Amino acid sequence: MHEKKAINNTTAKLIQTKLGKALNLNINVNNATVKTKKTIGKQVVVSKKPQSETIKDLKTLGEMIKYKRTKSKLSIKKTAQLCGISDKTLRTVENGGNVNTSTLITIINMLGLKMSVGE
Repeated sequence: MHEKKAINNTTAKLIQTKLGKALNLNINVNNATVKTKKTIGKQVVVSKKPQSETIKDLKTLGEMIKYKRTKSKLSIKKTAQLCGISDKTLRTVENGGNVNTSTLITIINMLGLKMSVGE
């Protein structure tokens, strides 16, 4: 039984030294917890909020869509999958490019944005 604990501690120390240096991990063997100080993979960074909430052109609409997507911590890939469109189409929308109106409505609805037409 003592031999098994020694193997676990040795293994834990090996993990802590190899992975700990590479990923900056804190490992607590007794409580079996792992805490990371670095994010593994890509992290979604919230984009700048558009100055106006009134959409006057496709560029402003794209900025609003990108802001809402990033604020929701959704990647382009995940958002595109949820909308049933390609990554390229979503990038086109976010950059103010021309796309099908039904595609815009799908994205707006999926992100929970409200759309109204004024006089």
